[in-house]
Amino acid sequence: LIRIGTSGWVYDDWRKRFYPAGLAQRNWLAYYTQHFDTVELNATTYRLPKEEHVARWCASVPSGFLFTVKLSRLITHRKTLAPRVDEFILNYMNRVRCFRPERLAQILCQFPPYLERDDGRLRTFLAKLPAAFRYVVEFRHKSWFVPQTYRILKEHNIAMCIHDYPRLRCNDVVTSADLAYVRLHGYLMLYAGSYPKLVLRRWRDRIRKLADQAQDVFVYFNNDTRGAAIKDAQTLRSMLAA
Repeated sequence: LIRIGTSGWVYDDWRKRFYPAGLAQRNWLAYYTQHFDTVELNATTYRLPKEEHVARWCASVPSGFLFTVKLSRLITHRKTLAPRVDEFILNYMNRVRCFRPERLAQILCQFPPYLERDDGRLRTFLAKLPAAFRYVVEFRHKSWFVPQTYRILKEHNIAMCIHDYPRLRCNDVVTSADLAYVRLHGYLMLYAGSYPKLVLRRWRDRIRKLADQAQDVFVYFNNDTRGAAIKDAQTLRSMLAA
């Protein structure tokens, strides 16, 4: 099963480009679900959503719609796994459990660009994650893209995020039989720029191969500026359907 969506849905410059001019922002998610069956929540990396917000989001989406939530940077962006990390993980997971189980697809753990490969740290980090959820890890330092990293992820059946972050070469390595996960961050500019159709066709072919190796494939466009993500997600979905 291949699902395609965007990284977030609340962007001011999507008004008129995607959302009708008179549509209240509280109704944007319901409108979004008329076009896509999944969304990635970027905001959860900066702050925990209130329980009532989570309840409202879950109530706004139709059956079968899935959220991916991003792990807090208080957990992923620390240079050392200090004792407080356990407290942060507990607080975060308690809030994530507010999502209805049938609405939550996986949790995205994005490591920062300054965090270089450390196998011991990775093993310790993964061991702290509650087994109740499915996870994907995104690396942003080139040192992580080696067989040793892939082996550790496979041991835990955790997906590695395949992405096009600038100045990184990320191969299409599937480390979980359950999940392949793709994030597209923008064409030529980070978080901006629409992808040419030729580039999207290449991604279409790569995604089809990923779908042969994993049960689920999730693809999110993170080039939100000026609504490029919406356009590209719709185009890629049409290409895959064809």
